[in-house]
Amino acid sequence: MLQIDHVYEFLYQELFKHFDFYSLPNGGVVKTQDLCVNDIHVFTLGLTTTKKIFFYDQEPLVKSLSSPYLDMFTWESKYTADEIFDKNKNCELPYGITGLSDLDAHFLYSAPMECIYKQRVLVTSEKSHLIAEYAQQYNLKSLYYFYHGFAAVDWYRGHYALNYTKPVIRKYSHDFVSYNRIINYDRSYRIYWVSKLQELGLLTQGQVSFNVTDNLFDDWRDEVADPATKLSAHAQQHIEQYLTDVNKLVIDHAELPGSASADIPRGVDALWHIVTETVFYYDKLHLTEKIFKPIVSKQPFMLLAAPGNLAYIKSYGFKTFDCVIDESYDTLLDNDARVDAVAQELKRLCNMTAGEKQTVLEAIAPIVEHNFHHFYGEFRHIITRELLDNTKALFKEIGYNDSAIAYDDVYRVLTN
Repeated sequence: MLQIDHVYEFLYQELFKHFDFYSLPNGGVVKTQDLCVNDIHVFTLGLTTTKKIFFYDQEPLVKSLSSPYLDMFTWESKYTADEIFDKNKNCELPYGITGLSDLDAHFLYSAPMECIYKQRVLVTSEKSHLIAEYAQQYNLKSLYYFYHGFAAVDWYRGHYALNYTKPVIRKYSHDFVSYNRIINYDRSYRIYWVSKLQELGLLTQGQVSFNVTDNLFDDWRDEVADPATKLSAHAQQHIEQYLTDVNKLVIDHAELPGSASADIPRGVDALWHIVTETVFYYDKLHLTEKIFKPIVSKQPFMLLAAPGNLAYIKSYGFKTFDCVIDESYDTLLDNDARVDAVAQELKRLCNMTAGEKQTVLEAIAPIVEHNFHHFYGEFRHIITRELLDNTKALFKEIGYNDSAIAYDDVYRVLTN
């Protein structure tokens, strides 16, 4: 089985070894300023190749963040070979790129007025209109695969042994759990979510974390007051009314590092899991490891994400819980309305009698079991076939001869 820490090295070695290979280093952390070529990993660096590929797959594409990286990735497309040769000779290459080798310089000089890279590929783990926009703007081909699915299979492999005998139908100390570690910028909707829980009197019925992070953001009020916040005026007013006395809510630790994404607290004993995903405000299908935490923990879930993402996870063979809840929230385009709809469904579930909750448990138990065993079974085969099929289609589109690639061996490694 492949560890996610080695995924890029493996894909370069087995599928893309004739490509200049780029990815975001340091766990996919995106910088906001002072970019240079050292800010993207490179397995090969030699302009004598005519193909390059950029794995921007750990984070969603957001124009303000991803466009500078794509500018850097495609820098050479803005110049002729002669111009690049001159810039290299005069030490004027952009983005902190140091001098090219003599071999590369000779290659450029022997092919004047030609674009060095004939094919550029952008790899993402989302489905959105922005990909097509970038493909046209930067003259890119695109490749999709479910990076976060592979990450979750690796990170949560040990939870099979922990939970395979755990009964779904049992007594729970809390009605729900909701993790809200980071609450600024694109995750600011989580402030409104916790405000709704406060309004509806649900905080005492669940295990809720809020604003537990190791960064320097300490006060949700800074986000609410920020003129650039994505919170609506209605959400801001609601928060100011209901969240006055709340600063941090802690489940296990008051300060959680970024590596918390790969962890599931052992002290959680809750029936429903309300997943608050990374992407909420953008029109795209993008899910992270967060959606798999309830699945490997044998919990039913509701999903706070961008519209359509509940249907998106179902497309991978997982089942959801429309037999007991109204899942039309997944179709609501208004951001506040999606939060309100999930909050109201949660309130209804929390206010059920013991007998009604038992009936719900009996109805959802087969779905929870299916999702658990599907994750540890067929799911890895689905995302591997998808990766390889999309790669084959890409190679056919760009005219790349892949006859030497041992696809069966790659499939075996990724699914064992």
